[in-house]
Amino acid sequence: MTTSRRATLGRVLLGALGMALSGLPTRAQGDFPTRPVRLVSGFAPGGGTDILGRLVAQRFGEIWRGSMIVENRSGASGVVGATFVARAPTDGYTLLLMPNSQTITQHVQRNSGFDVQRDLAPVGMIATSPLVLSVHASLPIRSVAELVAYDRANPGRLHHGSAGTATAPHLAGELFNITAGTGMEHVPYRGSGPAVTAHVANEVGVAFGPLNSIEGFVRDGQLRILAVLGASRYEGLPDVPTMAESGYPGYEVDLWYALLAPSGTPVPIIQRLNADLNRVLTDPTMRAAMVQRGFIPAPGTPEALGAVIAADLARWKTVTDRVEIRLD
Repeated sequence: MTTSRRATLGRVLLGALGMALSGLPTRAQGDFPTRPVRLVSGFAPGGGTDILGRLVAQRFGEIWRGSMIVENRSGASGVVGATFVARAPTDGYTLLLMPNSQTITQHVQRNSGFDVQRDLAPVGMIATSPLVLSVHASLPIRSVAELVAYDRANPGRLHHGSAGTATAPHLAGELFNITAGTGMEHVPYRGSGPAVTAHVANEVGVAFGPLNSIEGFVRDGQLRILAVLGASRYEGLPDVPTMAESGYPGYEVDLWYALLAPSGTPVPIIQRLNADLNRVLTDPTMRAAMVQRGFIPAPGTPEALGAVIAADLARWKTVTDRVEIRLD
């Protein structure tokens, strides 16, 4: 072989090697995930966060031809699970399913060392879910006005339960106490599941919580819905009024769920997760399954989710300061 031919062959081989090496990261990203992904919920099984997580995980597994495993790490109103994810490797294999209660607990958790914006990276919004005011069916209460009148006539008798101190349902109840002048005492539980169990057993006669957690018990006649807490009526409950329509204009509490990763997760992985999440949420079969369970799919961008989190942080700080709730 001549020197010229050897040089030419050398250049060809070097070029081929360079192309192969440069393609490795792209293929690695394109093959993500190559092992099971953990989807962490900071609340006990059986509640709205858990129900949504298992729906989403199943569809992700189908798209990836792999698996997404829901892992419940409850405690401290979701802070235990969120902190676990924040400290996980930044490789996309440990994710957090976060309800907007995490933007509340940040203001009230003493010495948690956890910051939603600093420690977690937004992937995308998953869904919104109507919050409702419900009472046990044994109570002689069929409207918000009757609830207020009953509480004033029976001081100390009514309690409202929630998925934990400083969660959105808890704050919704405390805000109602302030707005309506009621004095219902709060009883916290370790997630929506235990809170609903207590509500159905009439351990707590009143609850401000996700529709998806109680709709079966409403159909069975064990619980009664008095009002929707959002700005407008929910299409699945066309005859149920909003709080504003019930005499309390300006009262509005929303519930949303989002997907987040540990801060520092590479942008290409965030983008891949967001694209696959939106694919999950726009699938007609998945959408129907979510709506049936009381969730409204809310596909979007990481940037849009970041803006929502920032707005909620500002909003809930005002509320928690006014109610003076603190977690030790």
